Amino acid sequence: MQYKSALKSKKLIKNAFSELLQKKDVDTITVTEIVTLAGINRGTFYAHYSNTVDVLEEIEKDVSEQILYFFSSNQDSIIENPTPFLRNIAKFLQKDFEFYKRLICAKTGEHFIDKIKTFFIKTVVENNSKIEHIKDAENFAIRVRFYTNGFASMYEDVFKGRLDLSLSKLTEIIARIIQEGFVDYKNI
Repeated sequence: MQYKSALKSKKLIKNAFSELLQKKDVDTITVTEIVTLAGINRGTFYAHYSNTVDVLEEIEKDVSEQILYFFSSNQDSIIENPTPFLRNIAKFLQKDFEFYKRLICAKTGEHFIDKIKTFFIKTVVENNSKIEHIKDAENFAIRVRFYTNGFASMYEDVFKGRLDLSLSKLTEIIARIIQEGFVDYKNI
């Protein structure tokens, strides 16, 4: 029972934090504002976090771990068929769409997205099991960076309302583009 209570408290804290990010810079958000908005006491906050920066770092860590899990589940086929990987990411984001929308639309959203992109690029380039068989590793790394920046920007556009597509529709389109862009790396 305590475990569910802790998860609920952390979710309340993260949601309050993401709401406050819509109005304020991360450096100006206070614990008092978070606990007031979340409807919890300061002791509950400090049972989970030392400060407000810890909340953002845990959110970034959670997303990175989820991406790494999706990547490791599809690592051997991500270049040939990125669709399952991208579908998993879209489902993950869709599950808590409003939370991620607030986070991405906030002033710190760009920093958050940059950290996730950097993490993903590093993971794909360094951990791709086929990388040693690729004749032009530099070109491959540039393509990974290009497509990662592109698809991250497209997802950001959906969250910011600049692109009127569902995450699932966008995912299918991006998966085809990526698959076509790496066609010359297949069977290398």
